[in-house]
Amino acid sequence: MNKGIRRFLPQTPAHCLLIGTMTCGAILMANGLYIKAKAQLAQVLISHAWEQQKLTGDNHKPWPWADTYPIAKLSMQDQTPNWVLSGANARNLAFGPTLQTQTAAPDRKGNVVVFGHNDTHFSGLASLALGDELNLETRAGTKRYYQVTNVAVVHESETEWAANTPDDRITLITCYPFDSLTFNGPMRYIVVAKPIDPEIGLDDFSPTEFYTRHHTNKLWL
Repeated sequence: MNKGIRRFLPQTPAHCLLIGTMTCGAILMANGLYIKAKAQLAQVLISHAWEQQKLTGDNHKPWPWADTYPIAKLSMQDQTPNWVLSGANARNLAFGPTLQTQTAAPDRKGNVVVFGHNDTHFSGLASLALGDELNLETRAGTKRYYQVTNVAVVHESETEWAANTPDDRITLITCYPFDSLTFNGPMRYIVVAKPIDPEIGLDDFSPTEFYTRHHTNKLWL
């Protein structure tokens, strides 16, 4: 083999390991950047669909092949708002936070449960503390203001956090820990917030056809 070419080939197992590690790292980094870019672009398209819904009162898909639509706008402290998609499944989670459909809808009594990925749209949950405020807006423009009352790390088997409740609250759920190199581990990070004024904003101004019908929901993702 040409000596000039051999100079650039791994000479020892350690060299092979180093090159392999660097290659894997580059692939993981590129994949992570792609996922974040896709998540951000999706939110732009979802926000456009949201504005159309507010104008027309009809459900609008954020892209032609979507089987979901924006159902609420979630704002947390000084963070960038996120538009919430109807239907908590893995496909929708790639594009934004998702509303669990078997519990309360926005502006309905009960537990409004929203899931999100901890490395994109719900990365900001790590900075929320007791007493912080957030709000949830319907496409009719009505807002419900909440204050964080509980933050917890639980096992995925503790599904009571995602069950409906007799009191009004919003429960935000993501995977834990935030800096994990693995996906969909067994731990969940929970933020619970309750209405600042429980007597205001209980009427539902959203359309009767509130949820998508062609997907299978899961309590924990």
